[in-house]
Amino acid sequence: MTQRRAQITGWGKCVPPVKLTNAALEQLVDTSDQWIVERTGMKERGISHVEVTDLAEVAAKHSLAAAGLEVTDIDLLVMATVTPEITCPSNACFLQERLGLVNAAAFDLNAACSGFVYSTATVASMIESGVAERVLVIGAEKLHFVMDYWDRNQCILFGDGAGAAVFEATTDGSGVIAHDIGADGVAGRTMVFPTFGSRGELDRQRDPAIDRLHFEGQNVFKHAVRGMAASVERALERAELTSADIDLVIPHQANQRIIEATINRLGISDDKVMLNIETHGNTSAASIPMALHDALAQGRIEPGSTIVQTAFGGGLTWGTNIMKWGDRVEPIATSEADLPPTDKSVFDLLAPNREFFAPYHDKAHLT
Repeated sequence: MTQRRAQITGWGKCVPPVKLTNAALEQLVDTSDQWIVERTGMKERGISHVEVTDLAEVAAKHSLAAAGLEVTDIDLLVMATVTPEITCPSNACFLQERLGLVNAAAFDLNAACSGFVYSTATVASMIESGVAERVLVIGAEKLHFVMDYWDRNQCILFGDGAGAAVFEATTDGSGVIAHDIGADGVAGRTMVFPTFGSRGELDRQRDPAIDRLHFEGQNVFKHAVRGMAASVERALERAELTSADIDLVIPHQANQRIIEATINRLGISDDKVMLNIETHGNTSAASIPMALHDALAQGRIEPGSTIVQTAFGGGLTWGTNIMKWGDRVEPIATSEADLPPTDKSVFDLLAPNREFFAPYHDKAHLT
């Protein structure tokens, strides 16, 4: 009997209409387009005027249409995010109600930027075991909410967005064939933001010196390259494959230098790597499903392609999934779902962040 696996049958994404370009960043912090592009590969990133569940809903509707499924066909919904609207109920439950997924269990998963890879490993195992048949997985982030737009080391990197994929059970030999996930809690101190936590006194007012992203770029870089490369190697070994068998790598779109260093360490050629970081920035758990959507739209994936998804994130977490693509690379149907329009500029949307974090930088300047 052919092994039961989880195959991706639908895909979609949602990109906010308002863009934070490098030119706009030049007006906010001491930076330049050349400086940003050379260090990150980024030219613009989306800034959302709506909530994270709104982003997720649009991506989900596109993925369900691509799979040709009704909402009642889904029996599990997993939402990967580090920027939930509230902590309870989960954003997945918000979205379940919004979409009408009346037959679906729902939960959030937080593995930071590795969230979609962790989610894929989780739902693939559930499908393989027969616990689930059709699963909707979404990575969605509203990262700009926690960014300090006075700090050029962090604010140039991150953007908002959502990506989604539908997984279905198959026995035709395609689907997820191996995965590897891991974490290093000690190294997790290199990337932290406590904004959504319960740490501290109940009546504590938010403080820009505390409630800001702590990000050690150089340490993150080293851990990311080593972690992703080693994870890919372990997953390939479990799949009984080598790097020569890979048709396309879809990495977490964190930083082009990190991606290049990882790919070089693995001995994989640049033409086998999917990048959309130039126009999306780092969207954390949303980055891989958004890049998957773009890879399919650009014809980068063919029936039977061997696809590697790999990521690292806060925690520190890392993970890799290897899958054999199925027969279909075109959506069965399309959706008209879209975000509502806005007349706000990117400076309007970032003004609350600038106002909140300004006292921190005023104090830093005085000392």
